[in-house]
Amino acid sequence: MKYKMCVWDLDGTLLNTLPSLHYYNNKSLEHYGFKKITYKDSIDLIKYPLGQYYQNLLILGGCPVDKVDEIVDELTEYDYTMYNDNPLYLVEEFPDIKETLIQLNELGIVNAVFSNKFEEICIKTVNHFYPSLIKYVSGQLIDSPPKPNVGCLDRLNKQSDISLDEMLLIGDTQVDILTARNNNTKVAAVSWGYQDLDVLNEYKPDYIIHNPKEVLDIIKGDK
Repeated sequence: MKYKMCVWDLDGTLLNTLPSLHYYNNKSLEHYGFKKITYKDSIDLIKYPLGQYYQNLLILGGCPVDKVDEIVDELTEYDYTMYNDNPLYLVEEFPDIKETLIQLNELGIVNAVFSNKFEEICIKTVNHFYPSLIKYVSGQLIDSPPKPNVGCLDRLNKQSDISLDEMLLIGDTQVDILTARNNNTKVAAVSWGYQDLDVLNEYKPDYIIHNPKEVLDIIKGDK
């Protein structure tokens, strides 16, 4: 096989989590007296690592820039507590994902998730929708480098003993493409996620796919 591991992005690639993220973010903003954000704002936020995500959320919600640092830690904890209590709320599977994961496992390919969201939430979500189909789940920890930084895939490499050049990264934004470039992996950009196809093309991913089953063609060397 051309690759030994598929490293899937979570939000916008494996699952449609945007309605959930949008709901909890607006509940948090409302709690602290700020305005709600739009769905487009939520899409723009997804590309940020946690350290920048909540700062930008506050700014979009109308928090004065000079007040962000005073509030951001408290709002982050509030949002995390709500989200972690029910991370499955409003989340839906994208079509053909589960069938593709099953077939990849049958081929002996290891499936993993790598996301910039809290690791505990990633694990809960993946274990609910894809139990036994995903071997490794890597989310954000306090000291872990987020996408697209160099070294952000090293933990998966150590856990699996699969080299970076044997991994295929699958994601829906330019951040996923940059992650692959910075870590010497190949990347398949998906057209069903949260980033416009014309933007993805500008970043020149190794592959663009329009259905999850096309990953099987890449793995077999047919694409």
